[in-house]
Amino acid sequence: MIVYKAGGVRIDLVRAGSAGTLVLVPGLEGDPDELAGVIAGYTGPESVYCAAPMLVDDDGEAIETVERMAELMVAALDEVLGGSYDLGGYSFGGLIAWEMAQRLKADGRAPAHVFLIEAIYDERFWSRRLWLTAMRRRGLNQLARISQLPPRQAAAEFGRRGQRLLRRFARRSSGGDATSVSSGETDAGRRAYRAMPRYRPAYYDGAVTVLAATDNRHFGCDTAECWQGLARETRVRRVVGDHLTIVGEPDAAAAVADGIGRDLNRASGVRPSPGYERVLIVSTMRWFSAARLADAMIESGFTVSVCHPSGHPLEVVDGLAGDHQLHKWMPLRSIARAMRAAKPDLVMCDDERSLVLLRRLHTRQPHDEVLARSLGEWTRMISRAGVAEIARDAGVDVPETAVVTDPSALRSWTPPVVLKTDGSSGGRGVAVVAEPASLERAWRDISRPPAPHVAVKRALVNRELHSLTATVLRRRPTVNVQQFRAGTDAIATVACRDGEVIALVCLEVVLAEEVRGPSAVVRVIDHAGMAEAARRIVRRFRLSGFCGLDFVVDAAGTAWFVELNARVTPTCHLLFDAPRPLGQVLALFPYEHGSPAYADCVDVPVRAPRLAERGQKLLARQQHPILRRVRGWTSRPRPELPA
Repeated sequence: MIVYKAGGVRIDLVRAGSAGTLVLVPGLEGDPDELAGVIAGYTGPESVYCAAPMLVDDDGEAIETVERMAELMVAALDEVLGGSYDLGGYSFGGLIAWEMAQRLKADGRAPAHVFLIEAIYDERFWSRRLWLTAMRRRGLNQLARISQLPPRQAAAEFGRRGQRLLRRFARRSSGGDATSVSSGETDAGRRAYRAMPRYRPAYYDGAVTVLAATDNRHFGCDTAECWQGLARETRVRRVVGDHLTIVGEPDAAAAVADGIGRDLNRASGVRPSPGYERVLIVSTMRWFSAARLADAMIESGFTVSVCHPSGHPLEVVDGLAGDHQLHKWMPLRSIARAMRAAKPDLVMCDDERSLVLLRRLHTRQPHDEVLARSLGEWTRMISRAGVAEIARDAGVDVPETAVVTDPSALRSWTPPVVLKTDGSSGGRGVAVVAEPASLERAWRDISRPPAPHVAVKRALVNRELHSLTATVLRRRPTVNVQQFRAGTDAIATVACRDGEVIALVCLEVVLAEEVRGPSAVVRVIDHAGMAEAARRIVRRFRLSGFCGLDFVVDAAGTAWFVELNARVTPTCHLLFDAPRPLGQVLALFPYEHGSPAYADCVDVPVRAPRLAERGQKLLARQQHPILRRVRGWTSRPRPELPA
């Protein structure tokens, strides 16, 4: 429905809403139907308008520049809406939306959200690296296409493309020639191609969300990369498709609509707040969970920096504020350097090794407030037995737990019991012993450093050097014994700040990768006892960031606390969405030992296609026959849980 057509601007109300206003600017043709798929997929409460410049203004003068288009559109929207609104633009329309945001900002009424949907500006203003990359990609794409043509047609096309390439180099090197290499097929298209080369986006002192296609065949460059550094804050959302299909294909258009809606309506889940906005995630193990958490935090508005070894899934996360390498031979220096650059409110550890490194750094920098806040009362969390004792003092149900330095001390324990080593994770360093005759042998087994072939495998395949170091130096881990409690394994995943729980989800373990090992499939449950125990433990250790607490729920419904993971766990990303419905089953992604019965509930990060693709590659790598055989050689058999 056209609601305004004057002053050189046409405004259409394309979706009536109940709260808020979103204005979208179509591409170079200015046709609202171009965004029909996005509008159809939008489910937010906002009214949606499409606004586009006409060819001439009321005086009959041609509207030829982006600046003039933005000026007229702001004036027209002020007349129609008379209030604030959020802005978005597709392709060439993104340039108009950008300039409109600049003018609104200058007037002291900047839009809360600006969305650039595959927006692109003239290549003369791209960085040299980005431009050269685009030329290489476009050249290879054209050569691949030309190679499929008949010889005579291929020669003609090669000549035309060669001329266009030379013209691009001439435009780039001279810095002049404010005309486009391309030309439109309609008056509106030709006008847009004349306006684009004359417009260079200025820095915008605000937040911008770039919705970028995963396929860069049209421009040869990542459109999200074009806008990096041009705004105070830039968030990136990936959509599967290319420049045309991102709004033309129903699934891609729905993904664009979902991305816009999520930014406009951030009512649920963990959100940043003063003193809880800037985070640094430290990872040493290349676990997928760190990348999944980083993506969820960025999507929710946090400023996220990372410090990780090369080859980590974090490398494909979009929108990182800082990406720092963790060097194997100087990890503490790497973390300290990353902290100086990121200036985080909190440092979050992804694995036990990074937690050890952060604690070591804190002993060297005891007055660092960020480290102290991030680690909580870490000196009381060194031993599993110590954690169990403090939790029991806090009123939490805990199985009897003790440190065992001599296997003879196990004679006073009645099996079944669980042996656990300090500092282990992912199911390593855990043994369930059901027979008294096996206790001392199990203790000797679990207290030894990793066998040489296991340590070499972890160094070469997993790229974990600390196991090899422990083997060479003959370092023995501390072993704890815990009375076994029969029941169902469960997890409380917690987001917390200064000892107070911000968000919490209770999960029942449906399927684990191994006995008392990492969860593969979980079910959302409501358990008041687990939640209260988690709150007491978080408060007692004054934890901040994320943590996971392992429980066993017995037949009477009592939740027995068995372990605290004071770090990021694989289910932390669940805290950033609306609460999951009770009973929902989630197969964590990626995992190897899943059953086909859970194929329909795999928790794939669909809003992060590059991350999902990396996860699929990791899964394929894990399932390679050679690696599966190597794991079989190096893994220790685990007994079944006692009935």
